[in-house]
Formats: sequence, C-alpha cells, structure tokens
Amino acid sequence: MNKYYERAYALEEQLVKDRRTLHQNPEIGMELPNTRAYVRNRLEEIGLEVKEVGKMGLSAVIEGEKPGKTILLRADMDALPMKEMNELEYKATNNMAHTCGHDLHTAMLVTAAQILLENKADIHGRVKLMFQPGEEIFAGAKDMIEAGILENPKPDVAFAMHTGLNQGVGSFEYYKGHTSTSCDNFKITITGKGAHGAYPHTSIDPINAGVIIYQEFGELISREVSPLSVATLTFGMFSGGSNSNIIPEVVEMQGTLRTYDDEVREYVKGRITDILAGIEKTTRTKIDFEIFASVPSLYNDPDLTEEIAEILETGNPAFKGYPDLRIMASEDMAVVSRHLPTTYIMLNCKVEGNNFSHHNPGVLFDEAALPIGASSFATVAIEWLKKHSD
Repeated sequence: MNKYYERAYALEEQLVKDRRTLHQNPEIGMELPNTRAYVRNRLEEIGLEVKEVGKMGLSAVIEGEKPGKTILLRADMDALPMKEMNELEYKATNNMAHTCGHDLHTAMLVTAAQILLENKADIHGRVKLMFQPGEEIFAGAKDMIEAGILENPKPDVAFAMHTGLNQGVGSFEYYKGHTSTSCDNFKITITGKGAHGAYPHTSIDPINAGVIIYQEFGELISREVSPLSVATLTFGMFSGGSNSNIIPEVVEMQGTLRTYDDEVREYVKGRITDILAGIEKTTRTKIDFEIFASVPSLYNDPDLTEEIAEILETGNPAFKGYPDLRIMASEDMAVVSRHLPTTYIMLNCKVEGNNFSHHNPGVLFDEAALPIGASSFATVAIEWLKKHSD
C-alpha cells in the first residue's frame, strides 16, 4: 500500500464527516448553492484557490513541482428528487437524497485534493479538479465545458469514479471502450379532438394514436436494430384522459432511448421522426416530439484505462480490478470523454444485506470505500503524470 493510501486512512475521520454533511443536506440539478459553498470552503481550508466554473461548478488546480502534463479529476455533487428511506443518523433532512452516491464522490475528491497538495513534490505537471452539478439531468458537464473547464490549463486526460454495488469494498470494475449507454429522454405530445365516449366518430382520438406509437416503437427495436447491437426504447409515462366516457384532447408520452452504438442512436432517432410523421397523418392528430435530456455513450479510452487499472492495482495490491463491466445507465462524464481520453471506473461499496440499487430510497453505501476512493484519485493522478512526464 503506497503512502497516498496511508494518508487517506489518516484523514478518514474528516472524509466521513464531509460525506455525511453532504448526505444530510442534498441538493438537486443545477441548483446546489449550499453544496457548492461547503465544497468551496473545504478546498479553501486545504489551501487551494477555487474558481467558479459555469452556473454551479467548481475547479482548482494543483501545480506540481516538476514539469509535465495535466490530468482532470472529476466528481459530481448533485442528488435526486426523492425521499430517503433508512435509519441513518445522518439521513437527508429534505425530500432529496444522495441515492446515487455522489456525496461519496465529492468527499473523496476533496480529500484527494488535500493529499495531492501535500505531495506537490511528487507531481509532474498539474492536477485539475472538476466538481460538477447536474449530472443526473445531463446538464452539468456541458455547462462547465462551455464555461471553459477544459481550457487554461487544458487537460490531457480525465479520470472519474462512481459508486458500485456489485461487490463489497476492495474492488473496482471497468470496461475498455463504450462503457455506459447514450441516453435520449423524450416527450411526445399528441393533440386530437375530444368527444363523448359514446360518439368516438366525432373525435380525433389521441389515445389511439398513442397506442400505435407504443407498438411501432417496439417493432422499431425488434425489427430494425440488429440483435447484435444493444438498444432499448422504453416508455415510462403514458398519460391522458380524466374519465371513462371522455375522449381526451391531449395525450402525453415520455420515454428513453439508450444504446452504446452512435450509429444505432442516430438511426433510431431518425426513424422515430419518420414513424411519428406517418402516424400523425394516418390518425389526423398533431404530434410534437421533444428530446429534453440527452448524453452520448461514455467512451473509456482503452490504452488509458488499461494504464489506470494497473496503477490502481499496483498502488494497493488488495484493491482488485475486474474488467468487462458495461452499464445500461447513462453518465454525464460521457460529454468529457468526447473531448479527452477518459477513464471511468466503478468503485465497489456494497453494504452486505442491502440489496437495493442506485436511485432506490433504501440504498446504502459502505463508507469503508471512502479512503480507497480518495487515495485512488491521488494515486492515479500522481502515477499517470509521472509515467508521462517529459
């Protein structure tokens, strides 16, 4: 175990305190004033000069004492709009909850920043920190990139971690290539003509059009996408009507398209437009289609990912890496991965006996993973920069 891991364990009390403070006071989306203030204060206490980037993001640069490249380390800070259901003494105090583990990510990177600052003599180049809002709505990374997070200094590579629930503490999982699916969340609004249920011929029935859309979209995946490609097209909301004998004026449907393949993504989106145009004509309805949140597939650079996996296992021989994990969930770090060679891993922290998933109100994360994550951030930064120093 290297000295960065040892230092992380020495800082564990403050690391846990940071995580629990963030956990108890969650905020969502792009509105994280208290979270940002807390993180900024902690970074300034450590001795860093902190800059606001975009609407709610933070950044700081740790200059090494030797020349070299720049690595970006990223943590997401936002929670989810749901009520937490557990008996933790630091349970969330509002109707928001860190049920995806972003509180762990943020606390780990704050502690990693302290370890890195204390070990500037080991750094060849510089480490740039990225604390982003809005990961859950795929808005934070785009906002920070537009505000210049990838410039002055421009990072050469990027690294991020996410809580994993496949195994207990002591391992991580990763994939070389397209790791998480793209995501296009969409809304379809169907406007027809309302009428009495006894006289359907006088209506233009938006429910009927919605049913046809539902069926056609299912056939689109089963008949036009290769079985060798991974793609899902799911409706999660179908809403319309107010009573059994009233044909409504408007129906709303919401769904999500996910795939690892950029070509499949663009093909299906194009065919959705074609299908809706045809249904609009045949049903005499007016159909509006809107993609309200989207993110590409996250791409793990194969060479970089292999390097980082080796660095992690070498830095702590008890920390075991498992390749070939792909996830069907989507991730805002994907936007960064389209600009820089990127590696994104899952840091396992499953609590034995807690079988809930991410985004479930009862999910728990093992805090024993916190020092491992913090030291992993620091180890990857220092060792990768050293390996690629001029």
